[in-house]
Amino acid sequence: MITTFKQNGFDHISLENELLKVIFLPEIGGKMIKLINKKTNTNFLLEPHKEYKHAFHGAPFENYDASGFDECFPTIEACEITTESGAKIKFPDHGQLWSKAWDYEIIGEETFIRTTKGINWNYVFKKIISLEGNKLTIDYEVENFEDEPLPYIWAAHPLLNIEPGDEIYLPEEMRKVFVGWTNDKNIGSEVEWSYLDNENDFSVVQPVEFGKAVKFFSHQLKEFGWAALHKIKNKESFLISFDTSEIPFLGVWLCYGGWPPNGNQKHLTVALEPATASCDSLAEAMQKKLCSVVDPHKKNIWQLEIAIVNEQ
Repeated sequence: MITTFKQNGFDHISLENELLKVIFLPEIGGKMIKLINKKTNTNFLLEPHKEYKHAFHGAPFENYDASGFDECFPTIEACEITTESGAKIKFPDHGQLWSKAWDYEIIGEETFIRTTKGINWNYVFKKIISLEGNKLTIDYEVENFEDEPLPYIWAAHPLLNIEPGDEIYLPEEMRKVFVGWTNDKNIGSEVEWSYLDNENDFSVVQPVEFGKAVKFFSHQLKEFGWAALHKIKNKESFLISFDTSEIPFLGVWLCYGGWPPNGNQKHLTVALEPATASCDSLAEAMQKKLCSVVDPHKKNIWQLEIAIVNEQ
């Protein structure tokens, strides 16, 4: 069942079946703000720290609600690139999509389409969203209308609702990970999961007073891609899965009170981020030949699946 309604001045889209309920804000980057397990009433997505408001293109991500599930494309970290034709293009913090209003179209009872157009580059980014049982499926499509290749990195950005004691599970392939950013000088550039600082088990969610945050990446994954958050209180799990031939990397953001660096209200959240590159900057990915490319007047497609699993 799909319904639309207006609340606090914004259009909302609700997609619901007997097990799950998901809610989106098409005007705020198409953000998913609720992923609710109807058995327990748990919202697996982080609630906003600030009220929802329209962002301008190029706005700092941390100045806004910093919650829910956004899409990062064609970069995560702000950067400038030089295209094949020699043009210089700047892309903002967390990319172009989270700050734009999206169009949407409802098809049937359990599917709807969201689309948005690029800025400084003629592309269309599309998501087709559907529910079946305990699974939410997102089919992605990006079409390049330019006469030269579109380089990009994409990452899912679901900020999760966590509590101390919750558990994070990663693939066996991620015994060793490499660090993109951390506020902890005791964490090196390549470390073993899950004792990242050789002292504390980061696979168990720590309280906000722990004061540490780290973003790390897998090496290129060869087996089936997945990651999970297990919530201890209600014995329920968030499982995200993906095809590593389409999405070869997994980024993980663990924030146990270590971000934002200069903010008074520190965050407690985890993001399990399937990604097309093992870095946050498109410029860096291009330099390392890690970026994906949409050929001129062609499309790239990929898929992401999220399951909510109850133990009992």
